[in-house]
Amino acid sequence: MTFNIPSMTVVGLLFIGIALSVPVLYKGFSRRGKGTFYESNFLIQRAPQLLSGVNVALIVLSFMVYNNVISGIPGLTPVLSLTNSEPSGALLVISWLGVLIMISGFIFMIGGWYSLGEAFSTDAELLEGQEVKDSGLLKFVMHPAYSGIIQSLVGASIAGLSPLSLLFALFVVAPLWLRRAKYEEELLVKTFGEKYKDYATKLKWRRLVPSFFPIGV
Repeated sequence: MTFNIPSMTVVGLLFIGIALSVPVLYKGFSRRGKGTFYESNFLIQRAPQLLSGVNVALIVLSFMVYNNVISGIPGLTPVLSLTNSEPSGALLVISWLGVLIMISGFIFMIGGWYSLGEAFSTDAELLEGQEVKDSGLLKFVMHPAYSGIIQSLVGASIAGLSPLSLLFALFVVAPLWLRRAKYEEELLVKTFGEKYKDYATKLKWRRLVPSFFPIGV
């Protein structure tokens, strides 16, 4: 069984990402549920996480189809014939574009977790002693980790040539993370008032797209 080069690159990035994520995620999980205010709403708290997991499962299946490990499943990959699973021409360019987006996503996701420091929890909650942070990747976008999660899923979907996974990431997962981001902003505005509003205004209220891009949300 031979995997094509873009696929092997994605697997390599995944292992690197896991290695870099373990320390910060361990601390984030240890803080989970210990905040001064914890949101129990399913759509805010669990839906983004669970459906991101579904998206990952779709992406894994798409790579298995992409590399001829399993037979084609409608919607997961284009109806194309790949000799020895190796993409070429436009397909190769698209795959590598997806890999680049995935790299950017990992930088924002993992970097966002580390940027939050002691304020990072894996759940939406307000931690004791939490303050408005504007360091690290928080200098460029209000929710770098959520931006990174979406970028990673979009990039991996493109790298695996999976229209279904891409549509799921853009129209199911992304809106859920955006809703969670807006909820957290309401909580932070109530807690920190003008201090948080000043921070958000400085970043043009860019929740997912860095403020140095001309357009974005």
